[in-house]
Amino acid sequence: MLDAFKRKKVVRAACLIQAYKAVFSSENGRLVLQDLAEKCHMLSPVTDVSGSNGFSAASAFYDGKRAAFLDILKMSACDERKLVELLQETERNKDE
Repeated sequence: MLDAFKRKKVVRAACLIQAYKAVFSSENGRLVLQDLAEKCHMLSPVTDVSGSNGFSAASAFYDGKRAAFLDILKMSACDERKLVELLQETERNKDE
């Protein structure tokens, strides 16, 4: 049985997931996700190994942005179909 502290953490996590879903399932949320997909370089390479030490600080920076975006997707329960649609729309908007 869960103690009170663990139960509180579970309830808080469930509420947070529902908040992510509510925000990012809306039309405005979808627009924000498209913007973040572009800004977080979801459709372009971010790894730069041209320096003498291998990965550059820029690589780590962009990888962090990408990781934050992927966390938002996970928390908002964005499934594979929605992700593909989002990225395709992001790519189309980039070309305009």
